[in-house]
Amino acid sequence: MKKLILVIVTVLIMAGCSARNQSSQFIPDQEFFSREIKGEITISAYQTITYGSFLEEAIKAFNEIYPNVTVHIETFAVMPETRTMEDGEMMVSVMQSSDDPQTRADYINRTNTRIMSGQGADLYAIDILPLHRMIKSGVLENLDPYMNSDPGFNKSDYRLNILDAVHFLNGKWFIPLDYSINYYAYDSTLVPENISGNFGVNKSFTLEELIRITSVLYNGTGRIIDLMDYSQGGGSLHNMLLYENYRSFVNLETGKPNFLDGKFASMLNLVKNYGEQGFVHRSAISQESIEQMLHRMMTEPAERFYLKRNSDMNLLFNMSRENGIGSILRSPFVIDDDDEIAGIAANADGSVPFIFQRGFLMNSQSKNKEAAWTFIKFLLSKEMQMSLNTGVIGMVLPIHNEARDEKGWFAFSGEIYSMNIPINDQMRTSFNHYRNTIETLSDSINTFLIRDTNINDMIAQEVQYFFDGSRTAEEVARVLQNKADLYLSE
Repeated sequence: MKKLILVIVTVLIMAGCSARNQSSQFIPDQEFFSREIKGEITISAYQTITYGSFLEEAIKAFNEIYPNVTVHIETFAVMPETRTMEDGEMMVSVMQSSDDPQTRADYINRTNTRIMSGQGADLYAIDILPLHRMIKSGVLENLDPYMNSDPGFNKSDYRLNILDAVHFLNGKWFIPLDYSINYYAYDSTLVPENISGNFGVNKSFTLEELIRITSVLYNGTGRIIDLMDYSQGGGSLHNMLLYENYRSFVNLETGKPNFLDGKFASMLNLVKNYGEQGFVHRSAISQESIEQMLHRMMTEPAERFYLKRNSDMNLLFNMSRENGIGSILRSPFVIDDDDEIAGIAANADGSVPFIFQRGFLMNSQSKNKEAAWTFIKFLLSKEMQMSLNTGVIGMVLPIHNEARDEKGWFAFSGEIYSMNIPINDQMRTSFNHYRNTIETLSDSINTFLIRDTNINDMIAQEVQYFFDGSRTAEEVARVLQNKADLYLSE
């Protein structure tokens, strides 16, 4: 009975919010931007570990400029605990988080209830909120007019393609503070020039394309790519292919799922087939198999792979390995000395996405939009983009151009880690190569993949039954179609 009541409340909330159409959106004028900034605003976030320290630092710095504004922070998820596991002479630390589907659902429903009652926060971290549903219900402020009309906001200070990529359903409903790149690398000792000649820093590929290209080289030893076929914790071949094809399975603009045309079942069978052929490591499903995987990583020699799924952190370490932090902070599990860039990661439709760590949206019912927008604008300032609480280069890239460049040098040279690495011409030359590579990869970005936390949890819950052998791929697809259709039709 409790579940039924919860669903009814959610439906009523979304139905009530739908009455607010987009034509009622507030359009700021020049008088708006000249008003005195004062009063109170509240910021709500689910992820405490991602937003807590960063917002505390930001509020302190913000109040030095705007002392008449009181900023409140609300965070929901508790900080994760660390469990240590001893393996011979080694100690392995495992983060154990209270984050789970029910906790995420509780936060989303609480947010809906408070917005409906007029008690919602002024700003929300987008971390797990169902963006597409909130846009359609009219509870979010379109931030496009703010960016275009505010004389104190210079869009040219930022990566414009990142700001353009978040355009969705006729507006920009949130602003990311940072972005990360995923790209693919290949081992030049394993991939011959007749194949690698098609690769490059200005190219884009799906993972499925690259595996198909390199599979002709596979001789039955080693692995094609440094992934497992499936893992409950993510970062697996299944997850990579799922998100490449996400828009084929879930159309969030129309609210229609599509798991039954055979493509989803084919993807699951392809992943299992790749695992059986030895292209990737096999699943880590149980706690026992996860611990076995950690033991293997710690005790077996480093491996070579034809392909690697990399991020800007890998790029930083690889390009600074001769004279910078890469010579110190290197992975002992994978051989990457001979790696070259194959191309940036693309979706199945050819678009090139980015991911981000922190982003914010504004409640259209905020009673202090002047202060709320000013705070967002402050978070985008060079001062805050340079903050170590936003993460170091290699984890995220600031969208502010100058901050990205300067923070990149601090990381590349080791200054950001207080490493006493000698600065010389070779290091500066290497850094210029790193910076140019980052910018070339970034130039390819043209989309942001909007996903839904609830649907992601549905998929994660159901596909485990395929990988443990309990259900066929077709059975999983049918269950997901029914669940997603019910959820999206609410």
